[in-house]
Amino acid sequence: MQLDLYSQSLLWAFGLSVIFGATANKANFCTMGAVSDWINIGDHNRMRSWLLAIATAIIGVGILEYTSSVDLSLTTSNETSNPPYRSANFIWLRHLVGGLMFGVGMTLASGCGNKTLVRLGEGNMKSLVVLAVMGIAAWWMLFSNFGYRVFLQWMLPLSIDFSNQGIPSQDITTVAFGLAGHEWGVLEGFVVALLVAIPLLIWIFRAQDFRANLELVSAGLIIGLLIIIGWYVTAGPSGLELMEELEFMDDRPFFTGAQSLTFIGPTGHVAQYVKEGFSAVFLTFGVATVLGVVVGSFLYTLLFRKIRIEWFVSWNDFGMHLLGAMLMGVGGVLAMGCTIGQGITGVSTLALGSILTIVAIIAGSAATMKYQYYLMMREDD
Repeated sequence: MQLDLYSQSLLWAFGLSVIFGATANKANFCTMGAVSDWINIGDHNRMRSWLLAIATAIIGVGILEYTSSVDLSLTTSNETSNPPYRSANFIWLRHLVGGLMFGVGMTLASGCGNKTLVRLGEGNMKSLVVLAVMGIAAWWMLFSNFGYRVFLQWMLPLSIDFSNQGIPSQDITTVAFGLAGHEWGVLEGFVVALLVAIPLLIWIFRAQDFRANLELVSAGLIIGLLIIIGWYVTAGPSGLELMEELEFMDDRPFFTGAQSLTFIGPTGHVAQYVKEGFSAVFLTFGVATVLGVVVGSFLYTLLFRKIRIEWFVSWNDFGMHLLGAMLMGVGGVLAMGCTIGQGITGVSTLALGSILTIVAIIAGSAATMKYQYYLMMREDD
């Protein structure tokens, strides 16, 4: 029974991410690409698609919480959620520094974690190198003391622990009502979710050219829906039942708890899975999502004959991608997520850390693009 429930969660993870991979491939869904379009040519359409996924996920998660279909209080503890988006201890520096590192890294590596997986499915061999280095860097952060020694030991003393003020979570509803000294419940949480999502939707759909682009509109809606389903699978009734059953298992798997789609920490889990000789104990929800995105992208590529074999054009190109991959692996784990893991999945919980992370990622990416443009202009002169 225990293994059956766990197998079901892995199948859900794989299936959802296969759809994600195919969708992202078809629509060229890419946060770095969205930032690049915005910074370099003033085109906001891919950014609107990404924000549509965020707004959809926020509303969907709000509905799930309002109807008590999921228990996102699980995300306040590392014991029941990985990553714990709503932890009462708001380590703001990890989100700021990690987000900036990730933003710089994804620009140098020509795409974030999910884009790397999608490109690998297309046959891009550069992405295989990026994935390997990113996975090793993420493993180093997750399964050694490196992250604590280099970052967290000096960031923790500067953190804001809301639990000291009787506030159990860092989501904006709980923090706002808690600091104001008012009681709150699921209705207030849903109202806040709508207050965040509706202005986004108004800005998104005010652009006629975006409304006419059914591919980008569909991609945003589908990816937002996938995030919602992921939360329901892991934090809904079956997810809660699975947690209870695993608690009494002697040989329990490396269980990562309530979560939805995210891709940087899971690349570290893939590295651990390989290191442990593909032991089923280390076949996590995250490992299944990483594999699923590659498979989904590959199936779409195969179906529409869009295989793109690519390799590094120079040693400088190789070095930049290597550095970018390391920054993404380290920064993504430090920030507790990537453009999908924090940018959509985390933001769907309205956690302060998720919002800060995605702002930092965009800032880091935009600044790197500006600097690259400056260097290019200097060379031309």
